[in-house]
Amino acid sequence: MKFFTGDESGLIKWISFPPKVEEKRNKRRKTEEEDDENKKKKEPLQPLMGAFGKVDKENAVQKLLWATLDDEKLLLVARRNGKIQFMCPETGEVKREFQNEYVGSEEKQGHFIGIFIHEKHLCVCTSTGDLSYTPLNSRKPETKTITNLGPDLEIMRGHPTQTHIFAIGGKERDLCIYDITAIAKSKKEQEDINAAGPNKNTSLHKKKSNKNVGLIFQAKNVQNDFLDLQQPVWIHDLQFMNKEATRVAVATHHHQFRLYNTKEARRPTVNVEVGKHPIKVLSIGSDFNHVLFADTMSTVGMLDIRTGKRSAQFKGFSGAATDLLAVPQPTFDEQVKEPILVASTSLDRFLRVHETSTVYRNILDKAYLKQRLTCVVVDEAFEYPVPKVKTAEEEEAEEEEALWKAMELTKDRKRKHT
Repeated sequence: MKFFTGDESGLIKWISFPPKVEEKRNKRRKTEEEDDENKKKKEPLQPLMGAFGKVDKENAVQKLLWATLDDEKLLLVARRNGKIQFMCPETGEVKREFQNEYVGSEEKQGHFIGIFIHEKHLCVCTSTGDLSYTPLNSRKPETKTITNLGPDLEIMRGHPTQTHIFAIGGKERDLCIYDITAIAKSKKEQEDINAAGPNKNTSLHKKKSNKNVGLIFQAKNVQNDFLDLQQPVWIHDLQFMNKEATRVAVATHHHQFRLYNTKEARRPTVNVEVGKHPIKVLSIGSDFNHVLFADTMSTVGMLDIRTGKRSAQFKGFSGAATDLLAVPQPTFDEQVKEPILVASTSLDRFLRVHETSTVYRNILDKAYLKQRLTCVVVDEAFEYPVPKVKTAEEEEAEEEEALWKAMELTKDRKRKHT
């Protein structure tokens, strides 16, 4: 596996850890001197590492994910200065680049909160609520804004399979689920009306309000507290938990975990408090009944969404985790049978890989990457190039063959008959 990380200095780094190999003891007995010599010869395998880009805080990586462009799997990078790049994971070459006008400018200091691909269109949302829907083959390098979803947004996430559905949330912005095809269609109809001019029939009864265009579901706040005061809403992260996009898990600033079922009610079906600090990160866990979470005080764990109880906790963090990823990533069609690993990046500049097959949740690998990390993705198809380890019998055979090759050939001497 190869892990790709983004950081606040604008670098994309990759690292591949060597596989854990158990050394087999030779059957034949050796002296202590021979054992010491062999230990010196066998050096441990080192991780492979690399980096793309130059140190520039204006190029800080805010979002990092996989995308397909012209049937090629590339890294999709959203940066602080408003650039959205399609980058080759092998060479770091930028294949395509777009610029968002609402991010990085002095007038509107917004940032990227979500990005995904739908039907060869790049869908991007900013914290200022500007939603863009840009064709990937567009000649212009700027993103095309189709609507504004309102200010103070914290997260926008698209559905993994039904890519036309996405959800948003933020500060005093409760969960809302939209259909981007309906929004794009409404935008196109409005452009056609404007292009038609004054001769077009634009009577009032045919005009439609754009306020709730494409809105599929809008959550309702929980009941007021014992003082009859409204409960505050501040969503930091969310995840879709089923194929039909009817179950959505939400993490809040007020250390709450909520699970919504759009078929049952507008209020959450599960609403529990987790710890005492804001939950910043929420990710799919070992399956779609579990989620990984991280708060602002280096607490990382796993929750069972059916009960809201904590099912695992990962230790070893000295800084708040900024991104979590289960490897291999669960899918709606097939259940993952192999052991799940949890990759994480944190503000203490470490990339960590935890195992989940034991109750101890041990750290299998970790690397210090020098910059404050923001996000992580993994290439599961990459295999670490392990050199072939020779057995004792093969080494003996090679030594014997080399010995025979080093010998000189002798010529037969004929005896003289007298």
